[in-house]
Parts: sequence; structure tokens; C-alpha cells
Amino acid sequence: MTYPRRAALLTRVREIHDVTPHMREISLTGPDVPHLRLRPGAHVVARIPGAEGYARRVYSIWRHDPRTGLLVLRVALHDAGGPGCTWARGVAVDDRIGVEPPRTKITVDESAKFHLFIGDETGAVPLLAMRAALHRSSRGAAVVHGVFEASSPEDEVPDVDGVPPLPWVHRGRSSAVASPVLLRAVQDLELPTTGGAAYIAAESDTCRLLQRHLIEQRGWSRHAIRVQQQWAADRPGFGAGRD
Repeated sequence: MTYPRRAALLTRVREIHDVTPHMREISLTGPDVPHLRLRPGAHVVARIPGAEGYARRVYSIWRHDPRTGLLVLRVALHDAGGPGCTWARGVAVDDRIGVEPPRTKITVDESAKFHLFIGDETGAVPLLAMRAALHRSSRGAAVVHGVFEASSPEDEVPDVDGVPPLPWVHRGRSSAVASPVLLRAVQDLELPTTGGAAYIAAESDTCRLLQRHLIEQRGWSRHAIRVQQQWAADRPGFGAGRD
């Protein structure tokens, strides 16, 4: 089977700053950026320069501002090497980067009676963007539950100003793969019994554990759970698909 080659939008790096010791915020601008249409929770596939042309890597969108022409990404800085980490650590203002048009796998279901957000530090980027959009659209009236996990307090992803924060738990030196720490934190949540929408974004095995808990132990419908697997161990470029 052949796959059509996806068009890339040409962008330039305008601003860079570190959000946490292991997360970098990279703001992109370009002629197409003000005209993009996307929903909270969207991501882009960036074409990262490498030794053999480019590698495709998925990055969550933190903010899109058509007025200023900025597309803001928050990128996890993993300890392991690879073209994505190498690029994110060494990126400089005015660097050029191609990004494919935004895609959305999970977004807010505004018809839900309550909302449940669950994720690790990588998943917190799209989930907190969704949480902020829900807060604005409901004028703070939405019923929200949830919990996030990071390795330590310094790796907690800052929320949008003015949005009531959700709690964080810390796994320390425990693995983020199939995280028992995040699972236990979700098991301890007191939640309404019906009418909710859940949004899960984390490492792939962790996502499966959390989804299974909601379905098998809490009686949730599979259709009420929206899952985005952010990354998978030993699978670089996870989620980017094909050219």
C-alpha cells in the first residue's frame, strides 16, 4: 500500500524557554500559522532535521494564537538521545522547521456532565490546554476531576493562569511505563457514577491500564473514554504515522 505524502508548513522559531527542567516551550511562527484551525488537545508532526534528511516527531500544541501568529509547542526533553531530543535541546531562535497540519485525537466533550483528566507530564500538555479551554467556555462552571503524574514536583507542568489546578502525584524513580503510581491515584479518586467524559494521555501501557480500570472497575462505557497514547518505550517517533 502507498501513502500520500503530507504537506509541510514552513515555520520559524521565534521564542524558546524552559517550562520545567525536562520540558521546553518552543514558539513557531510562519505565514500559515494565523490561518490554522484546530481544537484544544491538537498536536503536530514536526519534521526534525537529521543525518538522513529528517525524522518525524509528534509534539502537543500548548497554545495557538492567530492574532500574534504563534503556534506554541511544549516538548519533553528525555534523557535518551535521538533526533527529536537533539533538536529540542539545541534549537535556536530563527531556526526553520517544517510541521504538518495539526491533528486532533482527543478534545473536550462539552455535553458531558463532568470531566476527568488523567495524564503523565507529557500528556499534561494537551490535557491542560483542553482543561483551560473548558474553563473558558463554561466560565468556570464545568465540573472537573483528575490527577496528573510527574517524576518529581519540579517536573509538574504549569497550568494556565486563572485555572484551578488539579493534583499531581510523583513516581520518583519508578518507571513511567505501566505506572502503578498513577493507577493508584486514579483508583483513589471519588467520582460521580454516570455522565462523565474521561481524557487519558500518557505512556501507552499506562493508558491501557487506566482505560481498563475505568471500564472494568468503574463501569464506564468505552465510548466515554478518550485516549491519546503519548509515547511508548523503545519506539522513537511513536504516533507520527507514515509520510
